[in-house]
Amino acid sequence: MKIVHELSKTIVIVVIAVIGFLVFTFFPVHFDFSKNSAYTLSPATKKTISSIDKLLTIQVFLSSDLPTKLLTLKTDVTELLQEYRRSGKNIQVKMLDPKGDTKVADQAKQYGIPQMQFSQLEQNKYQVSAAYFGIVLTYGDKTEVIPQVTDYTNLEYNLTSAIYRMTRTEMPSIALVGESSASQTDPFALLKQTLSQQYTVSSVDLKTIKPEDEAAFLTKYKTMIVLDPEPQSYTTEQIQLLKKFYEAGGNVLVFSGGTSIDEQTLSAQASSNNINELTATYGAQINSDFVLSTSAEYVNFGNSQGQFLAAYPFWIRSSIFDDKSGLFANLQYVSFPWTSSLSLTKKDSFQVSPLILSSDRSWIQKGTFTLSPDSLPQPKMSELQARVLGALIKNSKGGEMVVVASSRFPNEKYIGQGSGNLDFILNTVDMFSSGGALSGIRSRSTSSYPISDLSDSQKDVYKYAAILLFPLLWGIYGGIRLLRRK
Repeated sequence: MKIVHELSKTIVIVVIAVIGFLVFTFFPVHFDFSKNSAYTLSPATKKTISSIDKLLTIQVFLSSDLPTKLLTLKTDVTELLQEYRRSGKNIQVKMLDPKGDTKVADQAKQYGIPQMQFSQLEQNKYQVSAAYFGIVLTYGDKTEVIPQVTDYTNLEYNLTSAIYRMTRTEMPSIALVGESSASQTDPFALLKQTLSQQYTVSSVDLKTIKPEDEAAFLTKYKTMIVLDPEPQSYTTEQIQLLKKFYEAGGNVLVFSGGTSIDEQTLSAQASSNNINELTATYGAQINSDFVLSTSAEYVNFGNSQGQFLAAYPFWIRSSIFDDKSGLFANLQYVSFPWTSSLSLTKKDSFQVSPLILSSDRSWIQKGTFTLSPDSLPQPKMSELQARVLGALIKNSKGGEMVVVASSRFPNEKYIGQGSGNLDFILNTVDMFSSGGALSGIRSRSTSSYPISDLSDSQKDVYKYAAILLFPLLWGIYGGIRLLRRK
């Protein structure tokens, strides 16, 4: 009877376990106890996914022989993609191994997914290996490619923005305002070319907007990119038109400095441009100064007789971003050639916040400017502090304005390799033109606590302790038991 009772208990436990397994297989429950909810999709992502009306395929080209240091990243990415699959009924995820299938490898090459080279120390030897780790999203006849997955922090933003671009039915219109005709070559050709892949980009001359066309102009564009048209200037009427656009809920991206520069003579003076009438109205004053920093780009100086490369404090490199903003996805740093500082003040109905700061070893020049690299005056310690280089202004009607205090920030002549200037502009336009669909997608990060590197002597201590400690403890225990018996 006792045996039957125990058998019944065992059967009940097995049945409960099987039922529980089936329930959680078809109705999975997700608990995220990680820091900053690193494994939970943002509401904006879930909203974007829910709008997908036909099959979206996410193909992950992932080598099976990934280096050890990427295994954690592989787990994080796999978990994130499974969250996408579970959250959208029209999403499928395919894991493909190019190393094990030549057809898959050919596919990876067609999509432009390269083999990444890695070097690592294994078994006391440096080994070089190559691996694929890229993602391709396919929606109908549209394709988006993330060639290299090396950054988990911004992966959700990259995936969701790609899905948003593929699933929207119309191309938002972007206006480019204030282009100067003085240059024979177009300094914004790369910017226009990149934006044109996702938007309808129009160069707009505010002088041509007639009063009877004003209402249509204010509603035609999602975003307006305002450039500093040196040596020209905006009229008061044109500034008022920009204000009306912004106050009606439009989005504005401003690139303007408070100084005018002659690059041939390296001389400067306060700018005569009146873009400040636009930005200062809402709390972002562009100062007539230059910010200098020890965190600077290297610039090639000289002439036909001789040249030299030197860190130039007027060309600032910054990676101090607002970590709550999604505008800096995939950005390591941005460059500010000859930038001014911003002074931020509170205004009624407008929320003003800093976006980008210089390092705390920055100082300013104002009044008399000395731009030559071989005659720069050294700053006093009391002058060193972080300066605001970029700001975000939100108004109560939904419009947003980003102000960058450098007119040369979007100029391809100054966008160096590795600089995130163009990506920052694209992220900003994406945020503005998505109608908030991409806002709130946070940069996510996970914490890892690797074992610290140990010296050879420390390794020996731990090795012999592991070998001897356990037998020693058993010997002590046996000795104590023996003494108690006596």
